[in-house]
Amino acid sequence: MKAIVKVGVLMIMQISVMIFTTNYLLSEGTATTGRFELQGINQVSIENISQDEKFDSKFNKLSVFGYDGNFFIIINVASSFAMILGVVTLLKIETKKKIQTEKMAIVGEMASRIGHDIRNPLSVIQMSIENLKRTYEINEQQQKQFDKIQRAIFRISHQMDDVMDFVKAPTISKKQCSLISMLEESVKRIKIPENIKIIFPEKDTEVLCDEEKITIVFVNMMLNAIQSLESGGTITISAKSNKKEVMVKIEDNGIGIKPEILKRVFEPLVTTKQSGTGLGLSSCKSIIDSHGGFIEASNKFEKGAIFCIHLPNRGKGIV
Repeated sequence: MKAIVKVGVLMIMQISVMIFTTNYLLSEGTATTGRFELQGINQVSIENISQDEKFDSKFNKLSVFGYDGNFFIIINVASSFAMILGVVTLLKIETKKKIQTEKMAIVGEMASRIGHDIRNPLSVIQMSIENLKRTYEINEQQQKQFDKIQRAIFRISHQMDDVMDFVKAPTISKKQCSLISMLEESVKRIKIPENIKIIFPEKDTEVLCDEEKITIVFVNMMLNAIQSLESGGTITISAKSNKKEVMVKIEDNGIGIKPEILKRVFEPLVTTKQSGTGLGLSSCKSIIDSHGGFIEASNKFEKGAIFCIHLPNRGKGIV
């Protein structure tokens, strides 16, 4: 928008000069003797002009002479037209962005209402399961069924969170947080298969961040890694810290990311798995961006994928 204002001001200044010049000539009584001259007009034919073909390079200035025939001012016609076209183009772009923003706001409101309507029944189901487990003696087979229901509840809730995080700009509230604590909380929210091992960093790292939002990022990263480990494997999390940033690396020895997906992996609706909304990694990028950091993905040379999260370091670093 600042660019539009700047270009608009320049255009108005040039137009103002043209108007001032005209008024000056008229006020001096030179309506009949003063003249405007388009330099280079003889180099282009009227036919070419009407067909909007490229003008000769000389056909770009408007020369104004006073009533005595002396030169008064030159106005660059080409740049004036370019400014007008530039302003119109920028206005079209900004208008399109505004319409898109308004549409996303409507989608966000709808998603919020639908999410509320879905979460309420899920909470009732979750509480009912807990009550049944406390009231009755549950055998192993029944426990497996309850676990299956609870995993389904988590999956639906997680997908709703993905949608909500995508349509709403994340609100960030930063404080000093322990990386290990956030990773441990992430693991608590996920059902880790028995054939998958998660290795945490050897030393803790302090990060200035929104604890809940970064925990959500780690949940998404771990779920993504788990789903790529079809036959089991290892998820290794490491951290490095310097004066500028804290870098958290999450790598697995799974199937990796297809090349055609890798370059678009953080775009909305692009997914590395068969199920899911395709918004999880996009939401992660949005959260990291809002912290002033960035996230990148790559494939390991031998096998598996690597996600690197970079966050500005204003904390104590490795502790």
